[in-house]
Amino acid sequence: MNLTIPANVMSRIGPWKNLFKLVPFIGKHRLSFMFGVGAVLASSILTVPIPYLTGILLDRVLLKDKNINDMFLLLGMMAVLYLVQYAFSLLSGWLFVKISYSIVNELKYSVMSKVLSLPMSYLSTTEKGYLQGRVAECNSVGNAFSPVIISMVLSVLNAMFAVITMFAINYKISCVVIVLVPVFIFLSKSSNKKFLNSTREMMESSAVLSGEVFESMNGIEDIKILGGKETQLFKFKSKMNELFHHSVKQNKSLIFLTENVSLLNNLFTLIILLISGILILKGQFTVGMYTSFSLYTTKVFASAQSITSLNTILKPVCLSVERIYQLLDMEDENCGKVVELDSRIETIEFLRVGYRYRSDLPLVFNDLTFSFMRGDKVLLLGDNGTGKTTLIKLLLGLYQPAFGIIRFNGIHASSIQSDSLRQKIGVVSQSTFLFRGTVLDNILYGQNGNRSTVENLIGELGLKEYIDRMPKGLDTEINQNTSGVSGGQAQIIAFIRAMLAEKDVLILDEPTANVDEETRRTIIHALREQRYMGILIVISHQMDGMDFFNKTIQLTKTL
Repeated sequence: MNLTIPANVMSRIGPWKNLFKLVPFIGKHRLSFMFGVGAVLASSILTVPIPYLTGILLDRVLLKDKNINDMFLLLGMMAVLYLVQYAFSLLSGWLFVKISYSIVNELKYSVMSKVLSLPMSYLSTTEKGYLQGRVAECNSVGNAFSPVIISMVLSVLNAMFAVITMFAINYKISCVVIVLVPVFIFLSKSSNKKFLNSTREMMESSAVLSGEVFESMNGIEDIKILGGKETQLFKFKSKMNELFHHSVKQNKSLIFLTENVSLLNNLFTLIILLISGILILKGQFTVGMYTSFSLYTTKVFASAQSITSLNTILKPVCLSVERIYQLLDMEDENCGKVVELDSRIETIEFLRVGYRYRSDLPLVFNDLTFSFMRGDKVLLLGDNGTGKTTLIKLLLGLYQPAFGIIRFNGIHASSIQSDSLRQKIGVVSQSTFLFRGTVLDNILYGQNGNRSTVENLIGELGLKEYIDRMPKGLDTEINQNTSGVSGGQAQIIAFIRAMLAEKDVLILDEPTANVDEETRRTIIHALREQRYMGILIVISHQMDGMDFFNKTIQLTKTL
């Protein structure tokens, strides 16, 4: 698996235009978004008069008139403005938090839906933990609507209104501030570059570690059997150390960035104080005007700092969006398939079909030709490695043949939508997966039947006695996968589930392998007695008791 980001992504960390890809998700919450923006704007406008009123309070009330009533009036006006601004700020924060979580959930759903729609040719060569990392990465997208971002946007709006008011107070000092702000942003941005690069490296290391953890959890039984604990821990530790290195590097860059911004802010504040002090000494400026101006200047530099921080927070979000959309923009397995298979599957044809897993690997089978018709009971024989399971995957459209033609009802399989095809094919795989719940829940999974339907089918298959021997019959609890039932019982449950679905094609992959003799006899008896009218395909490497099949296909290894 290739875990590196393409060169074109490495050269730029999350272009800003990637945020526009979130517009369709924001559009679903346009009303809340508009109210949120309105609340942010109102909150910003309400704070504009406060520094100006503070200057008036100092110059005209405290230093000149010394009128206590005027003081209370001005303080009361400022208090009202603060309270109303507080209410609007709370409203905007609540709305954007709600929007944030909604968008993250919808994005996760879209990613998960896409993963389930991707072709197996991609999924089989991609680490599952890496895909899991793409789902988890959706959480970082929510940062674009976090209260921190809203505060930053509010800060920028405050600065815009502050600059207008500053020019009304004193245009000379305002021009100095306007000149200093771009310098502040430029120097801050140069410090920000290392942080962005280290963030990309940390995110990639995190995805690799996630894949390693998933692989270990997924193969924990084999690791124990093969005595691979130390080997696996060594691999895990090396990946963890790599993440540690990149995480420390990222945080060092962040500290350096923060301290640089703080130093610049303090130096520029001193410059403004120096110029204001000279003007006050010359009688061209008052203490109250300086106080108002100083408060507005603080807003402007805070805004400049927010722009730098905005870049720091949103750039990783842009990268996450880009990485997520690399997945979402991939062609799914139905790309180019326009035919929906509505009718019952009557015939299946393989015409000189060959398959290999990769172009550099030998053929699994070559020149395979046969046909099935409705009512056929087909036994697919072959030793391990002859391609029995691969053939079934071709039938299901999970893989495409290297050459040759597969047809259903005379329609080329490459033009049939995969979902419509699989809805008509039932499979009981060799490694049966059961879900948490009761035996009945598992039999009814994804189907429209009820308990009565299941009980009638069990009776028809002659499996009532077998099911009744489970601790609580159909109500037996299954904790995780097959925990709570034996391997043979799991096969029986999957078999009943497949029969209940009444699919046009029923495929049983080694139904009598890895089960006890009683379960084997039970399954063979059910297959022999059940009047299944579709196409029944049973994969097996033994013929004992399989004399009721009307077609047999023997697969051999390709030389």
